Amino acid sequence: MNKFFLVIFTLVVFSLNVSAIESDFLVDKFLAGRIFEKPETYTDYDFSDTERIPIHLQAVTDISTKDGTAQEGQRVNLKARNNVYHDGKLIVKRGEPVTAEVELVVDSGMNGIPYYIYLYDFKFQNLPSSKILASYQKSGCNRTYWVLPLKWALTPLPPTGSLTNFIKGGHARISTNDIITVYYFPNWK
Repeated sequence: MNKFFLVIFTLVVFSLNVSAIESDFLVDKFLAGRIFEKPETYTDYDFSDTERIPIHLQAVTDISTKDGTAQEGQRVNLKARNNVYHDGKLIVKRGEPVTAEVELVVDSGMNGIPYYIYLYDFKFQNLPSSKILASYQKSGCNRTYWVLPLKWALTPLPPTGSLTNFIKGGHARISTNDIITVYYFPNWK
């Protein structure tokens, strides 16, 4: 039996090597006669510069999947929680309005998987968006950690283990007390 597996293994290894030597005729046909320009390398930027300034935000009103205030593509209003300085200069004033877009709302699933809300595209009044790196996510109550053990415990009783599939996760809610942190990179170009 071991010789059989050894022969199969040897054939697989040799066939992998043979296929690696062959060229892909579709790629050769597609690239034939085409000239590709070398991309321009950006040498003016110091990629080792990682200076970043955290900016703490909060929602103006609650955003929730339960009452439908979180819809994909919707702009939500936020405000800065405190003054933010860079090199002694005020760059974000406390209470300054900021907007963000709800990128994605993930519905809850079976077995306790919760709702999720994802925010991105944060717009400040005086800061360029190209220097902001931010995404924020908030999830609802994850009930998976107690649903799956319950499911396996009830499996010996035929229909009851399957009934736990219908338990859904909790709604996601971004409240006015949540701290949303985004980062400003002042040296990015």
